[in-house]
This record gives sequence, structure tokens and C-alpha cells, in this order.
Amino acid sequence: MTFVQWLSKNYDFIFILVIIGYTIISNSKMYSSVRKKFIALAVLTLLEAFISQLEDYFSTFEYRNVMRYLLSTAGYIIRPTIIYVILLIVVRTDSVKRQIMYGIPLALVSLILIIDLPFGNVYYFTESNNHATGKLFFLTYGILVLYLIMIVLFIIIKCDLANNIAEFVTVLVAIGFVVINIIGETVLDGFSGHTQVVIALAVLIYAIYFKSTEDRIEKTQLEMTEIKTGLFNEHACVALINQKSKEGTLTDYATIYFDLVRFGLINDQYGMEIGNVVLVEYAKKLSGMLRSDEILARQGSDRFIAVVLKRNLDIILDVLKGMEVKFKEDGDEYDVNISAHMGIYKIDDPTLLGEEIISNAYSALTYGKSNGNEITYLTPELKQMLRDQKQFGMDIPVAMANEEFIVYYQPKVNSKTSTLCGAEALVRWLRNGSLVPPGQFIPILETKDLMCDMDFYMLRHVCADISKWIEQGLVPPTISVNFSRRGLSNSHLAEDIDAVVNEYHVPKKMIEIEITETIDEFPISVLNAFVDDLHRLGYKVAVDDFGSGSSSLSLLREVTFDTLKIDKGFVDRAYAKDLTILSYMIKLAKALGVEVLAEGVEQKEQVETLSSLGCDIIQGYYYDRPLPKENFEKRIISRRYVNG
Repeated sequence: MTFVQWLSKNYDFIFILVIIGYTIISNSKMYSSVRKKFIALAVLTLLEAFISQLEDYFSTFEYRNVMRYLLSTAGYIIRPTIIYVILLIVVRTDSVKRQIMYGIPLALVSLILIIDLPFGNVYYFTESNNHATGKLFFLTYGILVLYLIMIVLFIIIKCDLANNIAEFVTVLVAIGFVVINIIGETVLDGFSGHTQVVIALAVLIYAIYFKSTEDRIEKTQLEMTEIKTGLFNEHACVALINQKSKEGTLTDYATIYFDLVRFGLINDQYGMEIGNVVLVEYAKKLSGMLRSDEILARQGSDRFIAVVLKRNLDIILDVLKGMEVKFKEDGDEYDVNISAHMGIYKIDDPTLLGEEIISNAYSALTYGKSNGNEITYLTPELKQMLRDQKQFGMDIPVAMANEEFIVYYQPKVNSKTSTLCGAEALVRWLRNGSLVPPGQFIPILETKDLMCDMDFYMLRHVCADISKWIEQGLVPPTISVNFSRRGLSNSHLAEDIDAVVNEYHVPKKMIEIEITETIDEFPISVLNAFVDDLHRLGYKVAVDDFGSGSSSLSLLREVTFDTLKIDKGFVDRAYAKDLTILSYMIKLAKALGVEVLAEGVEQKEQVETLSSLGCDIIQGYYYDRPLPKENFEKRIISRRYVNG
């Protein structure tokens, strides 16, 4: 037999080998459970082809050859087994017991075929050695048709046709080949269907579909996964929240936006690599505590989003207050306690989109952290306040342009002489005829980076008032003008201040620049350079809230101030420890030649205590509240206080 003759005789077998090989190779990343079924398909299809070849071979032997009977029976069993395996791929998420149950019809028909071998009720061979069908032959194709119907039904039942219509169509095309082959062999004389080739093509079509589906799933998973922790990313979290909205279950949940407290210290102490390990372990441990219908996502850095059932909220919050995470370094095991700042929004509006829901929880977190809270709920009252602040944020630049912000002056009084000796300029917002409380707009100025603009706005208005009072023949005291630490990013800040003062022809001794002690955004060297520039230009400099920060002594050592304003907390507390600290702060300041001022003084006893400790300059409600320009002008004329 020549090679060409051999090839023409065995082309279908070779074709099947190529098809099956390509199918397995192209689906090398297929899920393990499904990969096993595809391998089973490949083996069964090759076996069916091999048996067909053997049957053709034994058909040339003597009449009613036993091997031909056995091979035909095996072929009639393998053919529906292949379709059964395709069915198992379709129902791959069902339990093992249920998948076995689907094989009962196949097992029964196989048993009938084996038992019927001596009797010929299913099929037999005529005296001329031709294949003939018996009265039970319908069972062989009946089982095929049954499984084909089951495949179609299960696809309709188990697949979301809106998203998986491709699977439905693909399987229909694949089984269509098998149906055509069955009809051809049954109805048409001389039809040579090469069933094994048809089944191989059906397997190939489904495998190609499965590969494309797998690629799509992998791509979707990558798009929805935060790589480092394996959690959902924010995009996926939004999509899953929106899905709950479609399902009508959204208001059963609460959203927690949280970040980890001082997590950077772990990176500093153990290194970034260990920090990442701890982060992954934390995410794994926390996600293991959530239900399958709850969501945990990582937005980035140490920020996370959780969507949990309201009835489980308190449990999760307790976990977030502090959770032990174990890790190993150099063979040693360590424990770290990780806690979080949390913003919570109990979802009460089923129409909200995922982005809005996450934003609500984030707003609660931001507000809570700015006020030193560990846990903050977005209550209707807080939501309204934040809404007002947002509106303020849009209104402030316009209000500034419209001169709606006005200067109030809070007097500074020498308690020994009970006379006015200075004042601090404070901003007030006159909006629609009424004053907006400073606590409502000052934080917005800071978060919106408008504070630097406001500082110069106030300086201009103070200079304008001083210039006017001088023209009227009055002698105003030194006025302190606050400048935010954010302004230190401007290397020409001192020169810019001096330009404004010179513009209004105000004597420099009448302006004192007041800055806060908490200058964490910039090193002390930057502040020192700024203060030196102001001194060089002829201005006095005060430090506000002294004693409230953690670097008070370093500040006094590195920077030369003219006035030290003691933090209100030391004035309010009359405990022996506080009085001792206060006494030494005053003595230290005087030893350095720095003037001392106490703010927030409201009671006579406080004035007497401060005076006994050597602090005579007082600012507070005991002498005066912040005064509008007209009232302060009267105070300039009549400087003495009767309650002294």
C-alpha cells in the first residue's frame, strides 16, 4: 500500500488527531475541571475513530465476526458518551452527584446494548454481512437526541442569554453537525457521515468558543482586580454596588470607606516588602470574614472599601478597630495590630450609583479624620453640613471678590494697666445679612487651598483700616495678621507681605505676622528663613497656639519669635501639672526676651493666675469679644477697661 493510498484511507483519523491536538493546545489555560473533560472528549473521539477503523477492517472477515459485533457495540456506547461529556461541560457548576445522575440514561442504554449482543434486537448483520437495525435501534439515536435536548435546555436555564448568547449559539452549531449526521445516516441511502469527524468538529467549535470566553473572563478579572491584594478594585466595587441596585437589595447594605492608621510606620520599620506582605495578609484575613454577597475592595495605598450587610456592620467595625496580622521575617514570627479610620454610609437611597455611595462614605471618613474621630457615620445632619460646605467652597471665591469677608478685631489687653495694647485680626463672613460661623468656612478655606488668598485679603483690609485711622488722627495699636503655614511654599512670602504694607503706607511696627506652631508640612528651616526675612524687613512675628505641638522647644531653639501666644488649653486647665508647665514656659520665654500672651481668657481667676506667673498680656472674652471695625475704632479712642 502506497503512502497516498494509506492517507486516503485514514484521512479522517489523521484529521481528528490534528483537530484534537489543536483544541488542547489552544486551550492550555482552561480551567482544570473543564480541561479534564476536554481531554476526555479528545480520548473518546480518538477511540471512536479508532474503533470505526477497526470495524471497517473486521468487516472484510467472515460472516458475523464476533469482533465486529463488539466494536459496533462499543461505537454505539462511545458516541452518546461524547455528547454526555459535552453536557457535563455545560453543567460544570452542578454538584458531582447531579452530574452523575445525568449519566443514568447513558448507563441504561449501554447496559441494553451489551445484554442484547446475542439477540440482535438493537442491530444485527445480514447474511450478506451488511449492517441492519433491529426494533430497539431507536435507543441508540434516542439517547443522542435526549442529550442534545438536555444540552439546549441547560444552556437556556443556566446561562444568562443576554450575556452568554454566544455559548448558546456555539453549542447549537456544534450539535447541529451531529444532528445532520444522525439524520443522514438514518434517512439517506449511501450517506457516509463519518460520525467521528463530525463530533471532532463539534468539540473544536465549542473549544474555540470556550477559549474566547476564558480570555474574556481573564481580561474582565484583570480589569476588576487589584493586583497586589487580589481584592476587587474600585471599578469592580462600583459595578457590584450597581448590580445590587438592579437586584433591589441595595438598601440592605452599608458602605465603609477606611484607611489604615499609621501603616507607613510598618513600611519604615520592616521595609516595603514586609509592608506588602502585611497588607496582603490583612486583606486575606478581612475578606475571609465577609459573606459571599459582601464586597471588599482596595482603592490604593492603604485605602479600602467594604460593602457589608447592615446587620453585620457592628461586627466588621469591631474587627476594623484592631486586627492582629502575623508575618515572618528572617525566620521569626511577628504580630502587628492594624486599626483603621472609618467613614460609614448606611445606604438609604436605592437610586444612588456606586460612585455616589463610595463618595458618601469617603466624605464621612474625611470629615471624621479632620476632627480626630475613629468612626464617623454619614448622618443626614452631617450630609447636609457637607453639602453646605461644598456650596461654600463654590461661593467663597465669589464672596471674596464681592468683599463679603470683613475684619473683626479682638483686643489684646495689658492686665497690669487694663489698657488696650494690640489686637488680632479675625475673618468673618457677612453672607446675606448674617454672619457665617467661622467653623463652617475656615476648614473649607484650608481644604480648598484658598487660605493663602484669604491671608492677603485680610492683610489688605487691615492695612486699609490702619491707614484710615491714621488719617483720622488716631493711633491704632499693633495688629496681628494670621498667615497660614501653607504660604511657606512661596519663597518670596515676606517680600509679598512687605509690598502690601508699603502700598498702604502703614508703619511696619503696626503689623505683626502671626503663624501657627504646627508647621508639619515644612521643615523648621523654611519657617526660620521666613521669620528672618520678616525681621530683616522690620516686622514682629508671633507664634500662635504655642505648646499644642510636639516640637515646641525645638521651635524656640531654632526660630527667633517676638511674641509667644500660649495655647488656650493651658489657660483652661488649672491642674498643678499644667500650671507648672505654664510657669516654666513663661519663664523660658522671658529669659529669651520673648513677649508672652495668653489667649482664650474668660475668667478673673485666670487673669490673676497668669499675672502671678508673669504673663500680663491677655486676649479673651474676659476683656473683649472680637469687634467689628466701627466698635474697635471706639476702643482705640477709649483704651482703658473698667473690669480690670
